[in-house]
Parts: sequence; C-alpha cells; structure tokens
Amino acid sequence: MKKTLLIAVAALAAGVISSQAQVYSQNIVGYANVVNSTAGANYFMAIPFKIGVSNGINEVFAGGLPYGTSYLNIWNGGGFDTFLYDNTDPNGYGTSVVWYQSDDATPITNFPKLPVGMGFVLQPAGAWTNTFAGAIGINVGTSNQMVMPTAGANYFIGSAVPYGGSITNGSNSGGGANFNNLPYGTSYINIWNGGGFDTFLYDNTDPNGYGTSVVWYAPDDATPIAPPSINVGQAFVLQPAGSYTWTTGL
Repeated sequence: MKKTLLIAVAALAAGVISSQAQVYSQNIVGYANVVNSTAGANYFMAIPFKIGVSNGINEVFAGGLPYGTSYLNIWNGGGFDTFLYDNTDPNGYGTSVVWYQSDDATPITNFPKLPVGMGFVLQPAGAWTNTFAGAIGINVGTSNQMVMPTAGANYFIGSAVPYGGSITNGSNSGGGANFNNLPYGTSYINIWNGGGFDTFLYDNTDPNGYGTSVVWYAPDDATPIAPPSINVGQAFVLQPAGSYTWTTGL
C-alpha cells in the first residue's frame, strides 16, 4: 500500500508542495492567501476552513482557477480521481460550465468535496494566488479528531487548523498541529519536496537506546532529527504503525 501510494504520487507530482501562505483570523472566521507560483506544478494541499455549504470544489474555488485547464486530484485509497477546471469551454456549454470529469468533456453534476484536513493535489494552469476564506474548521474551545484506523495504510492529510511550523507544536486544546503520541512502533511521514519525498520516522521503540526523549529519526531509523514542519494548507502522507487518532484543538 505504501509503495503503491508513493509511486502514484511521485509520478503525478512535478512541483513543490504547497504553500506560501499568510493567515489572518478573527475568532473562528479566517482566510489564507495561498500562492501557487508555477504553472503545471503540483501542489499538495489541504483546506483548514469550512467553505460554503459542503466544501465542494465549486465552493472552495469559487473565485476560479487560472485560464485554461487545471487538474484537481483526490486520493481514493488506490489511485487518484481527477477533475478538470477548464474555462476554455471545450464543448461550447457557455461560461456556466467549468468543471469536468477527467475526459474534459463530461460536465460534473455532483461536485466532489474537500473536507477540512483532507489532502489533495492541485495542478494549476498558470501562476495563481487564491484566498481560501471561511470558518476555521474547529470551533473555539473544541477539538477535531481525525481517525486513521489501519496500521501500515497511507493517509493523505493536513492540519485541521491554519497552522505553519513544527507538526509537534500544540496540544488537544490548541497552539499548533499537535501531531504527537503516534502509535507504538515506527510510523512514517512523507513530505513532497519537489523532486521526491522527504521521509521522517517516528520510532518510540527507541532503536538506539537514546531514551524516551528521542523519537524522530532520519530514514535510516538511527539518526535523531527534529520533527518535520509544515506550511499552512500543506498536505502530507502518514503511514501509522497502528491505529491513530489525530486530535487538534482551538
């Protein structure tokens, strides 16, 4: 499963992971300016806001994408479902139709959703900056739980709050992504760097006798390293050693 996902993602990805972003928030309402600077590059993204009624792609990208054909790829567990935004209107439907199935001919009638914290890959037709605006995905004083039940499976995910920095910062009540206390054993986090994946290992079996203070290692599972950092709206791939519930608070 891991190899299948990573090979598929690597074959698709041609650019740096999203994103350069500035976040502004007031109470539970916020927005993030996300810069995708290179046409044809792939940006690994996750939306930390509740947008519109359902977080449908027509609502998340209500302001439109660059002129031409942009590709939106959603991981389905065994491959990518691909949707096209094509405002060149290849079939003469008029300006009311811009979202198509992967054949670039069949209009979408049931818009796929991008729920808070779910990763996806965007390939814009041109340089593009979008302002994602809505309610922050977690209400003040509450927390979000993202359940990943299967050991060894790959989960394409992102922070449920608009946060940039070390993934270990924060707690169940706020302050960051709170990506801590992974399952006993070795879990893998894979972050796209533009030409391949940077892999970080969380190994609380302590393979080298460093004591409980060291749990993050390089891919050799021997060299201690700092935990990875993420940008606002950036998605990554997790392969947990066992069932894991990621809790993020606000």
